[in-house]
Amino acid sequence: MHTHHPILEQLQAPLKRIKPAALAVALSGLTMAAQQVGATVSAPALQAVAAPYYGARADVEGLAQHGYVEAQFFVNGRAQKYKQSGSWASDGKWNASVASSGNPYSTLLIVRRPSDPAKFNGVVLVEWLNVSTGYPLDVDWGMAREEIVREGYAYIGINAQKEGITGIQKLKQFGDLYKPGSIPDDKLAFDIFSQAGKAVRDQAAVLLGPLQPKVVIATGHSQSAAAMVTYANAVQPLESVFDGFLIHGRGLTGLKLSSSDNIPLSASLRADTTVPIFMIQTEWDINLGGATSKQVDTSKLRHWEVAGTSHADQYLLDNIALVSQREVGWTPPACKRPYNSAPFYLVENAAIHQLKNWIVDGTAPSVAPRLQRDFFGSIKKDADGNALGGLRLPDLDAPIAKYGVSNSTTGSLAFLDIFACVAGGSTTPFTAAKLNSLYPTHDDYVRKYKAAADSAVAKGHILAVDRDAVVLKASQAAIPK
Repeated sequence: MHTHHPILEQLQAPLKRIKPAALAVALSGLTMAAQQVGATVSAPALQAVAAPYYGARADVEGLAQHGYVEAQFFVNGRAQKYKQSGSWASDGKWNASVASSGNPYSTLLIVRRPSDPAKFNGVVLVEWLNVSTGYPLDVDWGMAREEIVREGYAYIGINAQKEGITGIQKLKQFGDLYKPGSIPDDKLAFDIFSQAGKAVRDQAAVLLGPLQPKVVIATGHSQSAAAMVTYANAVQPLESVFDGFLIHGRGLTGLKLSSSDNIPLSASLRADTTVPIFMIQTEWDINLGGATSKQVDTSKLRHWEVAGTSHADQYLLDNIALVSQREVGWTPPACKRPYNSAPFYLVENAAIHQLKNWIVDGTAPSVAPRLQRDFFGSIKKDADGNALGGLRLPDLDAPIAKYGVSNSTTGSLAFLDIFACVAGGSTTPFTAAKLNSLYPTHDDYVRKYKAAADSAVAKGHILAVDRDAVVLKASQAAIPK
C-alpha cells in the first residue's frame, strides 16, 4: 500500500542503480559502534553481492570526474517512538514526548561526498528520502546535484520509513541484499532520521571518511516535507540535531508522530525556532495548499513562492527517468502536454547556498514577494496565463510559453504515470506569432532574458553560475521563430 499525503500525491518515480565494485570493496570493511546509545552504522554486505546496489548514481552522473565517491550503508539501531503532548495548534508550537524506546530497526543510508577534504565545504545535507512511489527517492539530490558537487557539499539520504525498505526488498535484481532491512512502523521514522543526523558527527569516520563536518542541514520534499514540518516543530526542540532545515513542496500540515495524534488541518512552522528554516514552494504547491502562504518571515524563517513552477519540474523528472528504468522499469509516461520546464531547481540551488550562509555567518536570505491573489484567493494570472507576483525566474519575466500546474496522462492509469504527469505540470509554447510580437528579434529576446536573469541574481533568487548557464541556453534558442 502506498503512503499518501495530499501534496505528495504528485511526484517522483523510482530511482536508479550502479556498479561501484571497487568503492564497495574499499568501504566494505568499515564498521564502527555509534557514540550514542542504540545506533550502529555499518557497511552492508555489498562486497558479497555481484550485483549493483539500489539508489546509486555514480555511473550515470559521472561523480568520479567531479571528485565524488558514493557508498551505501545499513543503519542498524534502536529507535524511540514519539507522541503528541498537549494540543497542537496551527502556530506549529508543538510539544512531544517519548512514547517508547529500544525499538529495533535496520535501514538504508546513501552517502555521496567529495573524496578530497580540500573540496569539502564542511556542510552535510541529510535528506529524508521520499517514499510516496513505494521506493526511496532522493529528490533533493535530483534537483540540487549540480550545486552539491560544484560547491563541495556532502550528501546523505536516509530511508526513514517502512515503505521504502519493503519496496526495495521486492526488487528481484538485488537478491537478498536488503532482506535484513526492517522498519516495523513509521512511528520510528522521526528518531531514525535523528540518528542519521547524529551519526554524521558521531561516526564521521565511517560515513564521511576524512571529511570533518561542521554544519548538518535537514532536507525534505513533498511527503518528506510534511515529515520535516513535524520534525522541525516537535522533534528538533527535543533533540537539537540539525543546524537548519530546507523544506519544499510541503502540504498544509505535517505528518503524525503516532496514529492517536490530533494534528491541525493546516499549520505553520514554529516562529520560535532556534535554527534557520528555509521553505520554498512552487506555484503548484501554493495552488493546492494556499494556507501555507500564511507563513510569516522572521529572523529565523524564510518562505519563498516561485511563480510558474510545478511540484516536480522537467529537470527533476528527466533525471528520475534517467535512473529509474534500470531499478523498477519505469519510463516517462505520455502526458497530454510536456512537463513544466520552468527551472525551479535554480531556486533550490540558491536556497541551499543562502541557507548555508545563514547558518555559517548569519546572513539571512532576501525576502521574496508572495504570489498575487484575487478576491477569491486564486492565483492571479497575466493575459498569457502565467502567474503574477511571487519569486520571478527569468523564464517568467521573459516568457516563451505558458507554465501551468496541471497535466494528465493520455490514457495510462498506472500510479507512477499519473503521479509524474500531475506533479510535472505543463508547458504550452507560445505560437510563432506571439513570440514575434514579444521579441521582434533574437537579440531582443536575449536582452530581455538576460535582464530578468540579472535581476534574479541581484535578489539572491538564483546563483550567478546558474545565470550564466541559462543565459547561454537562451542565446542558443531559436526565438523568435
